[in-house]
Amino acid sequence: MPVDVYEEQLRGLPKKERKALQREFARLQREDERKRKKRNKIIRRTSIIVGTVAVLAIVALVVYNNVRDGLIGPANMASDGVVFSGSPAQSTDPSAQGTITASTSAALQVGQTPTPTVLDTSAGVLSVVEYVDYANADAASFETTNAANVQGWVTQGYATLEIHPVALNSTDGNDPSTRAANAVACVANTNPDAVIAVHNALIADQATIASAGLSDDDLVTLVTKAGVTDAAVTQCITSNEFSNWVGDSTKRAKASLPNSDVPALTTVPLVLIDGASYTGSLTDATAFETFVSDTYTKNTPASTATPTPTPDPTTGG
Repeated sequence: MPVDVYEEQLRGLPKKERKALQREFARLQREDERKRKKRNKIIRRTSIIVGTVAVLAIVALVVYNNVRDGLIGPANMASDGVVFSGSPAQSTDPSAQGTITASTSAALQVGQTPTPTVLDTSAGVLSVVEYVDYANADAASFETTNAANVQGWVTQGYATLEIHPVALNSTDGNDPSTRAANAVACVANTNPDAVIAVHNALIADQATIASAGLSDDDLVTLVTKAGVTDAAVTQCITSNEFSNWVGDSTKRAKASLPNSDVPALTTVPLVLIDGASYTGSLTDATAFETFVSDTYTKNTPASTATPTPTPDPTTGG
């Protein structure tokens, strides 16, 4: 009711009724004010709850995405390893002669099972698979003795090389072995052809990795000196991006090994030649070459065999 009409009606009433009506009107105003305040309080509470839920949903989504990203594997390691092949000097592509190139593949998604590399001994190309823990002295001994020869065979097109970085005795995901393997995964994810150079550099620094370990800055410096300058790799190393994947891939290897006469990974280095594990001296290049030659001859049909690798330890060819 408009105020002026209300006042006019009040003036026409007896004094007693006018006071009673004023009291009732005041009561109604107080009741209306009480309801308004209650309504506003509910609205405020609802807004706070909705806002809090929205914030929590955003935080949960960020956490979920961060956790999920941490469980995704690196690109170009679909088998949990990096696979390298070479182009011999007689290659028809002059730009590819004498080079080692990594196979490319999509990143391993959460819950996705790795795809083992197909082992085809009838193709006439030797398969060399290595499981390497960069803090392990025996792995360094084998690589120091034989890496130049193996990589020479790959360059010449005699062999493929598949490197699996593992952290065999990791306990917390931030140990030197895991962090070194993570660095390899970071490089593989962005610049897979450079993994060989980084692998060699880590082997050369094994003693430091096993003792004091390499800091994030040390690892970044190492891969940079190996020729990898991508900022994404630096970020990946300093955030330990693939540490979960390193742990998972190591567990998979410790559970079972594809294309191997060894059922599971129990020690490093594990070197497989056409699926057969090398158990000889890690520091005897001749013994290893003999094992390679015998295995290759046994597994490869004469009609498809490429020349048996006869590397020169001084040239790696």
